[in-house]
Amino acid sequence: MNTILLCDDELMNRKVASKILNKEGFNVIEAQNGKEAIEVLNRQKVDLILMDLMMPVMDGYEATAIIKSDDRFSTIPLIIISALSDKEAINKGLKLGADEYLTKPYDIIEFGLRVKNAIKLGAYQNMLKEHKKILEQEVAKKTKELQDALIEIQKSEQDIISILGKTAEYRDNETSVHTLRVGEMAALIARKIGWSSDDVELIRLASPMHDLGKVGIADNILLKPGKLDEEEFEIMKQHSTIGYSILSQKETPLLKLAAEIANTHHEKYNGKGYPNGLIGDNIPLSGAIVAVVDVFDALLSERPYKRAFTLETALEIIKNDSGTHFNPKVVELFMDSLDEIIAIRTKLQDV
Repeated sequence: MNTILLCDDELMNRKVASKILNKEGFNVIEAQNGKEAIEVLNRQKVDLILMDLMMPVMDGYEATAIIKSDDRFSTIPLIIISALSDKEAINKGLKLGADEYLTKPYDIIEFGLRVKNAIKLGAYQNMLKEHKKILEQEVAKKTKELQDALIEIQKSEQDIISILGKTAEYRDNETSVHTLRVGEMAALIARKIGWSSDDVELIRLASPMHDLGKVGIADNILLKPGKLDEEEFEIMKQHSTIGYSILSQKETPLLKLAAEIANTHHEKYNGKGYPNGLIGDNIPLSGAIVAVVDVFDALLSERPYKRAFTLETALEIIKNDSGTHFNPKVVELFMDSLDEIIAIRTKLQDV
């Protein structure tokens, strides 16, 4: 049985309306003003509200505005009732959110039909509300599942990248600490440039892959203790394009950036680098950043073919090559961040 909240300050009006509604099979709860009506709504479910406009304590206008602004009650059909002949009062009630209106004295047939139609409308609105709620819950659930899956994919991608990086290190007689330092230093410079936190994290993860292409270089060249001759060096230079070829198989943000770095970290600001001879700002900033930090860390590291340089010598080389080998803006930021750069080397020392 549907329940109707009848709000009217006139006892006789309530009796007449209640008799009609009871005869139509509805349960009726009576209220004498808007305040009482809202109290009823707070403690009991109703299917329709019949709201008189002119009442003491709280009139129908105020009560209608309160009810229609409350998400708990806003979908309950509300019919305003007025004995006023002018349309102004009715229009005011409709503007406040009322769904229908009736005028007194009641036409019994019209009264019954309006009430039944309003209850049908309310049932339909409640069905839509519940359906929307279910859809929102399903969307939230699926969104969470997709987010969890994406996190898992990203973690797997990072794990694969890390494994590939270690493979390249074993082939090149370099420690994993070198590539970790390159990643941390590159992230530091990128942050100083103003990259977003997401992009800073990407370059931190992607930079250690800069020499992945060395897995495709023959041992007699890659592990040669002395200086490479011209022919050997030409072969060695291929590691940039090999790395790019490996890393560019998928267009994920991490692999895309890793491929870009692998392909451009040996480009020089004056256009005399490889593999494409890019000049100046045509060199992607990611590659320009890694070029500086990779060379700096390599200069300070001992290799089978060289002894480690002193910090003073390494810094002198970086400064002297600014504008020729290295992007001057990157070098400037690198020098301004020297204390933090040294702190990274101190924290991540070779074993």
